[in-house]
Amino acid sequence: MAGFSVARKILEKRAQEKQLKINDMVVFDEDLPHKLDECRLTFVDFAPILKRKDHGGGIQSVQYSELMDFANKWLLRQECWDVLSAETVSAIIEIVIDERGEVVGKHILSTFTVTEDSAGYEEGVSYHHLTLSKAPIHFRVKMLRLWLLPFDSNEYNEKVRPIVPQIQFRDFEPCSLTDIPGEFESCDDVMARLNDAVNAEEITGKVLNVQTLACGASHEWRVDTESTEAKPWVGKTVYVLRVFYALGPIHEELSSLIRKASKWLSDNPEVNFCSASSIDVKLKSMVSIDTKQMAITRDTGDFVRILRLVYTKPRELPSDIPISSTLPPPPPVYIGHRTFVVHKGYGDVKRVISEFLARDEWRATNQYKWLLVNVETVAVFASNGLRQPLETNADQSFQALLSSNLSMNRTEYFAIKLYYDVGYYGIDHLATGAKAEEEAEAAKGTGKG
Repeated sequence: MAGFSVARKILEKRAQEKQLKINDMVVFDEDLPHKLDECRLTFVDFAPILKRKDHGGGIQSVQYSELMDFANKWLLRQECWDVLSAETVSAIIEIVIDERGEVVGKHILSTFTVTEDSAGYEEGVSYHHLTLSKAPIHFRVKMLRLWLLPFDSNEYNEKVRPIVPQIQFRDFEPCSLTDIPGEFESCDDVMARLNDAVNAEEITGKVLNVQTLACGASHEWRVDTESTEAKPWVGKTVYVLRVFYALGPIHEELSSLIRKASKWLSDNPEVNFCSASSIDVKLKSMVSIDTKQMAITRDTGDFVRILRLVYTKPRELPSDIPISSTLPPPPPVYIGHRTFVVHKGYGDVKRVISEFLARDEWRATNQYKWLLVNVETVAVFASNGLRQPLETNADQSFQALLSSNLSMNRTEYFAIKLYYDVGYYGIDHLATGAKAEEEAEAAKGTGKG
């Protein structure tokens, strides 16, 4: 008996080691079309592999957010698919595991049992499957299904790569109305909270789908929306609104661009600065941006705001003119800026700018007087809810215009931007000086440093 017990423990240990080697998730991408130019629409599924814990400890499974991360990594590796929509799909998957614990076969069944568990259904990969059985294992899961469109190969090449979408989701559960279990708020109430999250820009990017997801509930009507284990259609069910959306890229602020422009001008003192302007450029790639294009289609796509400097170069002098007879080059330009948002009308912003310039005379006593070198009017895109100051939106460089859910809830405002040559001693003052903070506080609601 002692020898049998030792042998059993050895087998269990080997089985546990094999179970650890089994992938937690699988992707069903074997039947994706290879000729992308002939593909119009397709989908790919990502599913968890359920594992049974030892000694009746329940089911071990990844969270749905982990499944989403797995799908995003797959999209980055492929670099050829755009995501049209996403959904959660309940299914029975079939996997085959060899003696090494590796998945050697996988399949999605085309039917889904809606009654109590059948004899052929397993809760997850168990000790039995890793030691004795080589038969296919079936279990119910909640998959992530991405509906895919191929990128247009004519717009990209080896140097210019497409922007690979990254997908995220958020669940909105119905709240209990009373202390009585099972009494929840209506779909309209949950949708209102969803809209509040969109208006507050808690959901950033393009909404791909809003799915009404059926989640199995406990006897106390509690649900685990992150669970990837699917239950049959028995018992208690709570409906959850699951929002799938494509994350927008994160770009540095325009203030950072102006600091870079200032450094470039200081490193190239031979050029003569003329003007600076903000331009919206259509964004097709995260690697290369064509800032020289002179025509765009604005009803689709995303845009990034760049800073364009216009400058002149010194003329080349004839060789017979001595260098000593020419004028010395002007001192390098160090660019700073102030932004004034049009809140009520242009009359008010004119008054605020004049008052700001009148307070500006203290700079004459500094080592270098700030010089006003350029002014421009720029568009500011902000949500109708105005959950953050317009001055903050004015410093954003990325805009998802007309192609995302944000465009339906956004308004175009305007701002006046003043560009200064602050001189060498003004650069650190702009970035960290206490006086700049005092100015920002004094001009709160109208101007920004």
